[in-house]
Amino acid sequence: MPRNLILILLALLLTAGCGSNDDRLVNMAQDHEKRQAEQNQRMAELQNQVAEGSKRLVEADAESREKFLAIQDNLRADQAAVGQQRDKLEVERREIAAQRIRDPIIAASIVQIGLWLACLLPLILAGYLVYAMRETTNQDDAIVAEFLVTDIAAEHPLLLGPPTSPEPLQLPKPETTEPEPAAT
Repeated sequence: MPRNLILILLALLLTAGCGSNDDRLVNMAQDHEKRQAEQNQRMAELQNQVAEGSKRLVEADAESREKFLAIQDNLRADQAAVGQQRDKLEVERREIAAQRIRDPIIAASIVQIGLWLACLLPLILAGYLVYAMRETTNQDDAIVAEFLVTDIAAEHPLLLGPPTSPEPLQLPKPETTEPEPAAT
């Protein structure tokens, strides 16, 4: 603005210094002054528009920052939920791993206990027979029990009969036919 004013004053000094009454220079100076005023008016309007645009830009920036912070909070919440699910999954994985180790041990223990019971059952039965044999007051029962125990323990039991071994199955021999000599 001061520059335009200096130009206008310079133009007036030149016209006044020459002493010419030239209307043309005066009109030019006035036109220039009008254009300068219009430009100043447009500049003021542009500055108002820029100020308004800057204000809207600042408001939009503040709004976008608020949205960004809300999205960031949601992301943190989602990450926390994923972390909790991961921890839960890790606990389940450890439980399954422990179960995979424990289950074969329990199964082997059950098999071993079953084998021990199967081995001990005849001994318990024999012990019960011996105990029952000693406790019986009936002489006949004692004699029968002693005979049964002796027969069961014998190498060739009498009550079961002689051991029979089945004869091996023999298949009939296939008949072989020899080819007849060819006539030549």
